[in-house]
Amino acid sequence: SLIELISASDPSAAATLATPAAQSYLSYISSLDLPSLLQEPIQLTSESSTITNELTGLCQREYRTFLSVHKTTTSLSSSLDSLDSSLTSLLDALPALETQCRSFADQTKSLQASRQRANLVLEQSDKLLDILEIPQLLDTCVRNGHYQEALDLSAHATSLLKRFPSVQVVRDVAAEVDATMRQMLIQLLHVLREPAKLPTLFKAINFLRRMQPPPLSEPELALAFLTSRMSMLSAVLHALEPERSTDPARYVRKYVDAFREGAYDILTQYTTIFLERPSANKSPELQDYLTSFSHHLLSTLIGTLETSLPLVEDASALSSLLTQLSYCSASFARIGLDFRALLAPLFEQAVLSATRRSLRSADAAFSTFLASAGKSTRPPSTFLFASDASDSLLDTHTPVHTSSTQNPPVYLASLPPIATYLNSQLTTLNSLRLLAPSALLSPLLEALDNSLCESSSALLAFCRSSWTTVTRRTSFEVDDSEREKQREKDKKVLLLVGRAWVDDLGPFLRAGLVKGVYGREGEVEESD
Repeated sequence: SLIELISASDPSAAATLATPAAQSYLSYISSLDLPSLLQEPIQLTSESSTITNELTGLCQREYRTFLSVHKTTTSLSSSLDSLDSSLTSLLDALPALETQCRSFADQTKSLQASRQRANLVLEQSDKLLDILEIPQLLDTCVRNGHYQEALDLSAHATSLLKRFPSVQVVRDVAAEVDATMRQMLIQLLHVLREPAKLPTLFKAINFLRRMQPPPLSEPELALAFLTSRMSMLSAVLHALEPERSTDPARYVRKYVDAFREGAYDILTQYTTIFLERPSANKSPELQDYLTSFSHHLLSTLIGTLETSLPLVEDASALSSLLTQLSYCSASFARIGLDFRALLAPLFEQAVLSATRRSLRSADAAFSTFLASAGKSTRPPSTFLFASDASDSLLDTHTPVHTSSTQNPPVYLASLPPIATYLNSQLTTLNSLRLLAPSALLSPLLEALDNSLCESSSALLAFCRSSWTTVTRRTSFEVDDSEREKQREKDKKVLLLVGRAWVDDLGPFLRAGLVKGVYGREGEVEESD
């Protein structure tokens, strides 16, 4: 080839001919014809001359530029040398710098972590503040009685603890919430001890049921309810105790009113809250609790009546109390707690005790009078026989009897001690008209007979003593005729008192009890 021929004649030109420009020009020449090839040196010379002229003109026109370029090139070469030296120094210093940077990064790692945590806390400060304020807000809700909001806050705290169990702040908040919820439990249980109505108690029980975890099971909640309500009722009844000793009738009246209202409310409230609640797995213990509690209420009432009714001395008060308790029992009968059958023995005992006390009081007063009169030196006729009474009564061996059970013999009014005793006994019998249990006829008749027997013994002892005294009485202030007249009168008065006691007072009082009080028309047996 042409390149090989030229390279063979001039080996030094081989490198130049290997360039792309040389190869391109040789390819161009090879394609020319002979005439063009012969003209090629002339054309090249012409082009070379043209280029030389153009370069000369360019140098003349742009010499300042060339000088600047030369100066810049020289400066650039110096700068590049300096840069090379600096880069070499930099490369030598980079390992040390890298070591220092790593050391700095290691030293500031904890600080960076703290800074990141601080930035994170700053970014989430509002949410953290909401979480930290949960215990305080919950405490405010509990203290103000906003239990629904308190339950919502407690549920939120529980969900946070489940999501972030390893976060100490969340655990602390949950612990404070648990403590406040225990306070809420105590507060709700205290509500059950207050004199609250059904809506308030129903809400309190529902809040206790909704607490998580449930602090009490349903049977335990029922027991807590009954215990708390009984404590409230006991406090109300205990407040009436001071009146027991001063006015037993007033005490029993107030006690029954408070018991009726309180016990009825408790039973109906319990039924509404626990027994009427729709539940698939209702515990059978709930009904058993109500039955046991009802028995306890009745035992409390009956126990109070057993100790208090005997203290009531007024028969009209006993009758009023019986009517009040009958209405109370009828009211309780609507909820299956009719206790009227338990009242009869209580009032029978109360009436019998009151009658016996009244009879003993009359006997004591009569015996005291006779004992005092027995110590006196006055003649019996001066205090056993009325001064304005007719002496004709003393001459009548058999006083006129009366078959009436309403009015005693009139002549008994001429005997003041007998009339006083009779009046006391009639007061007792009249009080029985208001409340006379049929089962007490025999015990009351026995009590009356015992009273008459005791007073008869006292009167007999007085009459014997007075008779002995009269038969041997002496006086230096009157003559013998007046003394004998006084003795005869005293004897007649003692005989009249004896006959009045045996023939009229005793039978009249027994007939008054049997016929007047009980309306029994049969013959009254004579007492020994």
